[in-house]
This record gives sequence, structure tokens and C-alpha cells, in this order.
Amino acid sequence: MQLQTFKAPTMVECLTQVKTAMGTEAIILHTRTYQTKQWLGLRRREVVEITAGKGMKVGNRPRPGAAARATANASAAADRPRAADADSHRAAGPVPGTYGRLGAAIARAPVADEAPSAGGGGAKRPHDPRALLDTPAATSAVMLNLTNEVTTLKQMMQELLTTTRSKRAPEVPQELIPLFDLLVQNRVDEETAADVVRALGRQVRAEHHANASYMRERLAEQLERMLPVGGPIVPAKKQAGGPTVVALIGPTGVGKTTTIAKLAANLKLRERKRVGLVTLDTYRIAAVDQLKRYAEIIGSPLKVVASADELREAVRGMADMQYVLIDTAGRSPNDRLKLSELKAVLDAAGPDEVHLVVSTTASDDCLQLAVNQFGDVRVDRVVLTKLDEAPHLGVLLNVARRVNKNLSYVTTGQDVPDDIEVAQPRRLAQLVMGEAL
Repeated sequence: MQLQTFKAPTMVECLTQVKTAMGTEAIILHTRTYQTKQWLGLRRREVVEITAGKGMKVGNRPRPGAAARATANASAAADRPRAADADSHRAAGPVPGTYGRLGAAIARAPVADEAPSAGGGGAKRPHDPRALLDTPAATSAVMLNLTNEVTTLKQMMQELLTTTRSKRAPEVPQELIPLFDLLVQNRVDEETAADVVRALGRQVRAEHHANASYMRERLAEQLERMLPVGGPIVPAKKQAGGPTVVALIGPTGVGKTTTIAKLAANLKLRERKRVGLVTLDTYRIAAVDQLKRYAEIIGSPLKVVASADELREAVRGMADMQYVLIDTAGRSPNDRLKLSELKAVLDAAGPDEVHLVVSTTASDDCLQLAVNQFGDVRVDRVVLTKLDEAPHLGVLLNVARRVNKNLSYVTTGQDVPDDIEVAQPRRLAQLVMGEAL
């Protein structure tokens, strides 16, 4: 008899090696699965080992009956099989304890059907050894092995993920790593997320860290304190009276014109205030036409200006209004000349409030650049737009922390005047944590 041992990462590959090397008449005697360590022990690799033989005589397995049961009982009573009994064991089929897990499965495989002899004597056809590797029992054993491999792979990935998390968030308690992941997955930058979770860990007693629902609620409270809000636009206190002047500035394409239309519509139609509109966005004819239509619908005056002097005169001409809202042209944060011109125009108008409008769909780098460059012009409060278009809203926390200004409004769609909300800490905290808009 010829014996040989085969090794492979999976049961399927190992069985393929057996068939290739020993043919379809190979008999599997033993299988085992073990793991080897790699990468300083951080990674494990599973190895399947099969011992197979060739040239063995495999007889028919007796059908269940009294004689078979008596033989089984006698075999179980013996301390160990004797060499002289080897043929009788083979005749009874592979022994699970000897051949291993796969051998046991093959031992339970159905016996080949009886076929009558050429002479009609009803002789039994011997079990075909080539079919041993293709039985349902062998297939079940392979599937079991694949399931074990998947489980092992999941464990390895979890260990690797835990190691990576620890490196990304040092000094964050292990029980709070899921909260760190929650923030990062929602686009809170890693440094900010780590600071938030570390502070939370210091504020809450360690015995509560494993309580997921409790810690999630405490995280929401922590975020509320980090999201300063300034409330809606209110009348400015002026000794000489006159309208409250509010200007919106920001990069191109962030939705300033639509936002100013929403603000004007709410002030005029819902709060019954007298509202005047001024636009400096003469670079886009469509923007002027759009604002004209909104002004006509709500019954507010609109003036189109192109210089600082014209803006000053337009604001003076609306002295009977309670609010004057100024729509400025979008400026690239990289265009310092245009930003200087914008600063000069705003100085001429002397607005009571300047709101920086930024889109939550922009990348972190774009947001950081806008905050830095427009901050040199003037920023009193921040409006965050397009929340309905952003896949993740952790950017709310990033902007609030970087600009260090109160948030005034957020916009959640294109509908005028409905899709705008006054920024509320609890609502913003829930959005940062990934709750539905």
C-alpha cells in the first residue's frame, strides 16, 4: 500500500492534489486542520492536511443487521485493533476514529446499489472507490471546512481591525472604539473624533463604558456642547434705527442665492416683516433672474448693483425696510484679488451680520480652505447647505470646530421657503452621529 500526505490552504485544493497525485482510486485515511502564524503572530493561516493511500482493498460494507451489530460491539470491546483484524475492519468500512473527520463522513456514505450478475445470481457490485471523493458526505465535509475557514478569516480581520483602531485612536478606551468608528464613518476627521471620545471617556465612569446605549446618549450630549448655534436672524439694536443688514458670502456653487430667497420668504411671509433684497451677483444672469422671480412672488423690492458705491446707495434707499439681505457673487477661496474686492464692498455696506455659506458636500480640504480665506474677509456666523445631498454629516462638527463661529441655519433641499432650519444643537448632534435627516 502506498501512503502520502498532502497539504493545502483549503479542503477543495487538498482533495484536488489527492486526485492529481494518486488518481480516483485513492482512499482518504486521515484529515486534520491546523493554523500557522505569520507576520509576527498577527496573521494566521489555516492548513488542511490529508493522508491518503493507494492500493488498498475496500470491500462491501454490510447492511445493518444483527450480525453487523454484533461485530461492531465486539470491535468496541477490544482495547485496540489487532494487526490480524485489519482485514475485518476494512471489510466493515473506514473507522471514523482512525480516518479522521472526512473519513467518518465517507464511512457514513450510502453503499452502492446491488446489481445482478450476468448469470442473474444477484451478486453484489463492490463499492466503487473512485466515487468516495464525490459522495454527499464528502461534499458536506468540504462545506464544513469552508465555513471554518470563513470564521477564521473573520477572526483575523477583527484582530487586524482592532490593532488598526488602537493605532488611529491612541488612549481611547477599548470599549469606546465603536463610538470613535461611528464618528469617523460619518466624516468627522480622526483627530476630532479621538478628542471627542477621549473627553467622553474621562467624563463618564469606567463601569458605564460597556453600556452602548448609555454611552451613545452621552456622546450626543458631548456633541451638543461642541456645536455652538447662534439662533435665527433678529433685529439689530441701532440707535439711529434703520434696517438690519445681513450679507451672505461664500464659494461658488454653495447655494447662496437659494438660501437668501428662503430667508427672505420666511421673514416676509411667516414673520410678516418688510424685507428688501440686493444682489451683487451680476456675473451670473441666471442668478439675478432667479432672485427677481422670488422677489416678485413674495412682494419685496430687489436692487441689482455692481460696485461698493451702488451697494451703499441701495441700502440707504431701503431705509423703510426692517431687513435688507445682500446676495454676493461666489468667490474662489484661492482668488485673493476677488476676496479683497469683496471685503471692500462689505465695508461700504456696513452689514450688521455676515454669514459664510458652505456646502456639506465639499471635501474637508475645500471646507478648510473656505473657512480660512473667507475668515480674512469677515465671518460672523455660518450657514451649512445641501445636507440632503451629503452622504455623511460629520462635516458639521469639523466646520464648527475650525471656524469657531456659531451656526445659524442649515438647508435640507431646494424648496423655497420650506427647506431651511434654524440650527439646533440636538438636531445637529444626531446628524453628526449618522441619524436620518
